[in-house]
Amino acid sequence: MWPERPGLVVGRNLLVNTPTPDPPIGNEELLIPRTMILKRTFILIHWALGMSLVHKIALLVGALVCSVANTKAQENALGQWVTLGTSGGPPVHVERSQIANALVVGDAIYLFDAGDGVRRQMAFAGLPEARIKAIFLSHHHPDHNADVGPVMISHQTFGSGVMSVIGPEGTSTLVAGLVQANQPTELASFPTGGPKRPSVAQSVHAIETGSPAVPVVVFRDENIEVEAIGVPHFQVAPSVALPRMPQAVAYRIRVGGKIIAYSGDSGPTDQLVAVARDADLFVTEVVEPAAIARQLSALMVGAPAAARESIINGMTHNHLVPGEIGRIAQAAKVKKVVLTHFVPSPEAVDNIENFTRDIHRQFNGDVVLANDLDRFTP
Repeated sequence: MWPERPGLVVGRNLLVNTPTPDPPIGNEELLIPRTMILKRTFILIHWALGMSLVHKIALLVGALVCSVANTKAQENALGQWVTLGTSGGPPVHVERSQIANALVVGDAIYLFDAGDGVRRQMAFAGLPEARIKAIFLSHHHPDHNADVGPVMISHQTFGSGVMSVIGPEGTSTLVAGLVQANQPTELASFPTGGPKRPSVAQSVHAIETGSPAVPVVVFRDENIEVEAIGVPHFQVAPSVALPRMPQAVAYRIRVGGKIIAYSGDSGPTDQLVAVARDADLFVTEVVEPAAIARQLSALMVGAPAAARESIINGMTHNHLVPGEIGRIAQAAKVKKVVLTHFVPSPEAVDNIENFTRDIHRQFNGDVVLANDLDRFTP
């Protein structure tokens, strides 16, 4: 088990909020005569002593049920952020599933990125696929969108209504292509009883966010409001000609009076300060350049040093290193940072504080290293 110290919290599979204590008694309570207080106390003690053990147990169970119900109602209203997968790509890893998150609000589920393994991770988390209302994509690298197709087919099979797929430029093309590519799957899944279900094309709707310079509302329903802002993930010039540069976005989610900011992949930018302003949770990727360099030295034996340096340069310009996360979090005055999309995986790093040390040099709040299937209430 990883060590813990103040300000460094290793994610757990279940986080339980400590109930807020009752407010202190006001001065008006002191006006009650002392004899009345003593009399009421005596009556309560006499009543309790006269109760049978069964009655006492029943009262205790009832109090616990009410407490659990109140906590559950609070979580339903605020939502829970579930880190389904916490690994960066493009390779898959044994220890962690690829990047994917679920925001659970009551009976509704909203996915934020959908890398490889989403459906299995949802099963592990006990989250029904039929309740997915929308998928929000930060960009179109495969470790973020690989399972959009399987989730679309699952929604057409088990879900109801229209599921929105929201993301930067290219999202409409992605969804339309997946609809076309899955026509043989849809044909093979004909019903043998009951009515025909809506087609895949009728079950999904693509929404493109563009790359706005300031946070812009891209989705709103009875549970959440989501804003998107363009972020510079693709800062290193390509070595081949492209018809246009791809886009990436970060999201700002309002739920139950709380704010969650989510950055899939981004290079250093003040755009993230805007999207994370006063956030209760700032969920962000992190890369650790020194550990990446050690891995590349082992994997690219005999390769020119310039080749390894080019990869590291791309990672530090197109992603967030710990020091930059600390700067953004402190400037945005966020309450808690949740690290995910690890490159490399924490299991491959000699000291996991390498992910947090430079964050704490600039940020005074808590920093959590998320595991797969961890849950966070904002």
